[in-house]
Amino acid sequence: MKLTKTAMFSLSVFTLFGFSGFAYLILAFVDDVDYFDMFQYDELLLSVASGLGFGGLAALLGFLLLKLSFLKETSTFYASLFKDIELHWTDIFFYSFCAGVGEEILFRGALQPLMGLWVAAILFVLLHGYISLKDWKKSIYGFFLILVSAGFGYLTLYFDLYAAMAAHFIFDVIMFFKLKKDAHLSPSENDS
Repeated sequence: MKLTKTAMFSLSVFTLFGFSGFAYLILAFVDDVDYFDMFQYDELLLSVASGLGFGGLAALLGFLLLKLSFLKETSTFYASLFKDIELHWTDIFFYSFCAGVGEEILFRGALQPLMGLWVAAILFVLLHGYISLKDWKKSIYGFFLILVSAGFGYLTLYFDLYAAMAAHFIFDVIMFFKLKKDAHLSPSENDS
């Protein structure tokens, strides 16, 4: 699979607006949950700070997990997806913002109240393709991401949706920078 900057931009815009719209459509047919209620907050600064802390810690744990020797191939696989894309820091922040906002509105704001925290977390990871019946090593990372996704869910329960958005955003920023670094360090497919 070859990604381009244009494809990444298009996917990011779709994630921000398409997922938010899909969440709105889902909740339009439900009486229990109102779309606009998910955007309420009490202590925005505390929730965003808590989200950034959790997301940063989760990314650090993800870093350490991917450094394990038996997951080197998995780490290399994800880095190779970005090998031919020259990611600028503004791209990384934009992609991470779109994913953090759009995906959290859909999964934590709309689906979690309807399906439950753990089902939404598992569905999130399954739809991202991190669980593989053919590659148990990739699935180990996927199970880690289920825990991270559930953490986003708990942030939503105990704080608000903005905490989950902040956690998702910073997790993605850190992991994108790791992938960018790893992509430049890995040998080119043309070199083999």
